[in-house]
Amino acid sequence: MDEIEQRLRRVVAADDRATLWAELEPLRAHLGDDPRVARLWAEALRTSIERDDLLDDARTIAEAWPGEPSIVAPLCDALIRSCERSPIDEPPRYADAGILAAEAAGRCLSRLDASAKRDPEIAGALHALRGNALRTLGPGRRDDAVKALEAALALEERGGWRFELGLVHKQARDWSAALGANRRAREQLPDDRGVLFNLAIAATAVGEGAAAGEAWRAASIPAETKEGSLPFVEGLPPAQVRLPTLGSGHTDAVVPDHAAGFETVWVQPLSPCHGVVRTPTHREAVADFGDVVLWDPAPVQVVERDGAPVPRFPLLEVLRRGDERRLRFLALQQREGQVEAIGERLGEGVVLYPHGERVEVVCPRCAAGDLLVKHDHLPAEEHRVVHGKIIVPGDVDLSELAQTLELARKGEPGVLMAIPALYEALGDTPQAGKHHKRWGMIERTARA
Repeated sequence: MDEIEQRLRRVVAADDRATLWAELEPLRAHLGDDPRVARLWAEALRTSIERDDLLDDARTIAEAWPGEPSIVAPLCDALIRSCERSPIDEPPRYADAGILAAEAAGRCLSRLDASAKRDPEIAGALHALRGNALRTLGPGRRDDAVKALEAALALEERGGWRFELGLVHKQARDWSAALGANRRAREQLPDDRGVLFNLAIAATAVGEGAAAGEAWRAASIPAETKEGSLPFVEGLPPAQVRLPTLGSGHTDAVVPDHAAGFETVWVQPLSPCHGVVRTPTHREAVADFGDVVLWDPAPVQVVERDGAPVPRFPLLEVLRRGDERRLRFLALQQREGQVEAIGERLGEGVVLYPHGERVEVVCPRCAAGDLLVKHDHLPAEEHRVVHGKIIVPGDVDLSELAQTLELARKGEPGVLMAIPALYEALGDTPQAGKHHKRWGMIERTARA
């Protein structure tokens, strides 16, 4: 038994990754000339996708053994697993690994003999790996990924490959195709939770509530369904969903208005994959308070709130817009709580939601809007700039709200408030203009 064989046996016997790599590293020089080393190295990379040198090692192996399916297959699997660390709502973070896996699988396929090209265990597996590698590169490679997985399925119908085809359609948000693929996958994998979850997600997205509810129940989740409605699971705790956003133009923005980003909102789940947004957004987002949204039940993060874990899910789709009006406001108050006191007088169902407050010490006349008027500055006083949204149910008359708001504001004479969106919605252009001007004054006060 040669030295390499002895060390490889110790690699196979290793029961932790530290030991495994301690035995493998001395064999690095043989990656390009000993298929036994390359094969075990590729298998080891599947367990260690976070390694800094994964991509370099994978390139070395792929270049040395381009026509060896038993080496290329585990290598591609390791690269795909590395790529899948990118959440579904983000652009691919690890595109180089996905490209390398797709190229390695395609090159190996081209070198197969006629018999191997008909073998689902060899060619089928490589086609499927290539399809999954292309999936990790985003919706732009969807058609190529679909063709690769369909080539695998043409050699043999397998539930796992059908499920992976469903993931390609899910990535592209083609919910009808995703539903069809997961239904086919379930024929062979009736109890697979991944299949059941993705079937329920796709069925929810297309409005097939009965199918979604049945899939949840098959996964041991007690979903109730009524005709024409989406599933409902009682007792699900509040969760968070992150939404893609752009700037809003309101004052005190932490992120530049031109920058894209994510914002986290609280949701009340109705099922494991959909629910209602319960907090308004700071920035302009794809969804807002009252909208019904679909998310992927695989969280991108779990945070702690009040000692309890709270999952944070990636958004997949906005299912239904709420009828609420979300009216941005900017206000200047002299004492903490004045703006909230106005909100308490706005009537049933109307919610004033302050996002934040910034304390400034300025001249009272400047705070009242006289920034552009020459005047003798009075002793500086503390003023608080508050921004947020007023959430108005769809059945509330905006004209009545405007009157109620004016009366409420008079009850707090130290408050200067700008709500141009309210008057724009009413078609009151002069009043909207006044509020835009007032908004500018408050912003200048905040920067004074």
